[in-house]
Amino acid sequence: MEIEQKAVFTREQLDAYFASYVGMEGGNPAGAVWFCDSTPHPWTESLVAPLEPRTQPGAWDHAYRDRHRDSMERWQSHQKIARIMAAARAQTFSGSQDECEWKHYFDQHLYAPNGAEFKLSLFPLPAHLIGQTPWSRAFRGQPALVPKQRYVDLCRNGNRFRFIEGIRRQWKPKVVVCLGERHFGDFVHAFGLESARTGSYVLQPADLAKTLRVLDHDGTTWIVCPALAGATGLTSDVLLEAMGRYIARWLVREDFSILH
Repeated sequence: MEIEQKAVFTREQLDAYFASYVGMEGGNPAGAVWFCDSTPHPWTESLVAPLEPRTQPGAWDHAYRDRHRDSMERWQSHQKIARIMAAARAQTFSGSQDECEWKHYFDQHLYAPNGAEFKLSLFPLPAHLIGQTPWSRAFRGQPALVPKQRYVDLCRNGNRFRFIEGIRRQWKPKVVVCLGERHFGDFVHAFGLESARTGSYVLQPADLAKTLRVLDHDGTTWIVCPALAGATGLTSDVLLEAMGRYIARWLVREDFSILH
């Protein structure tokens, strides 16, 4: 991540910048499935003047893939999402999934401009910066970002979360998969789910059981699941593929039509 300290950004400037598609991997917002993480990874933007809000979502088009070809093999979280989507696609078409299918999905289809999914983040800046640089040192001289809680409050109470709720209302995805149970409160806040109907579902493909929280509101279903890393996360291939089969119950073949 590039951090420029030449310009000091005001709270208002940062609020306007964050109230956009900045810090989102993107894809196709018209896709049936959205994945929402707490923070972006990897980080490919810069905090440099002038701050220009990203008014259109990015995507993993051919140019993007060529530019990042050498590093994409290390993007494990995105590979896990590809495994989920490949399993969802196989289930939707009542077919079996071979081991190579998710790799093909990752290499060719994930976050494509006209694909089946879209990836966004609650907060626009990455949780982990270059190396082990502490947040306070990385953003020294930026009073709107230090301490970190000031930045978090800006996103929650400023226009970042309002922007997220607005694009969800605009595009109305069928399913939003929220990654990381510990961010449940922020998912509810960002998407305006305080009055949503809430239930649960136990994902148990083998001897592993993970409880998902399921919320329904305004024609969209949110599934809050464990993160894609960590000891208690959705990390095994078995769980990832089971997650894909579960979300397939909301999908139809036409949701993957661009992939044919």
